[in-house]
Amino acid sequence: MSRKTPLVSIIINCYNGEKYLAEAINSIYSQTYKNWEIIFWDNASIDRSASIAKSYDKKLKYYYSKSTTTLSYARSQAVKKTKGIYLSFLDCDDLWQKDKLEKQVNIFLKDESLAVVYGLTEIIYNDNKKNLNYSSKIIIPKSNKL
Repeated sequence: MSRKTPLVSIIINCYNGEKYLAEAINSIYSQTYKNWEIIFWDNASIDRSASIAKSYDKKLKYYYSKSTTTLSYARSQAVKKTKGIYLSFLDCDDLWQKDKLEKQVNIFLKDESLAVVYGLTEIIYNDNKKNLNYSSKIIIPKSNKL
């Protein structure tokens, strides 16, 4: 693994998320940054989530929980399966812009003291109206203490 292209582990926790799941996963596969893995944690879904997730290639690693758990527990279990230097989370009803990972990895590579990088949020309502939410303030820690 190259320092210039560190592996990013992307965790998707899913419970009956079939409605938007393919779009969410496709937004990862459309990334301009290509060195990633998906840790897909199926939180005991009873819809088509499993078949949708399993339809992708080996970059998506599928795990099934025998019972539904809290989001925090499911994420902690999924983190144990990761191999990446960086972690990212995508909910099964969310989408990423195609250059999200590239921009965020580049920020990390420029400043190794950073522990967290975040981005803009665009909310898409059922009527397809969009609302962009963001912070105009950029805060960069002066030390590695959070």
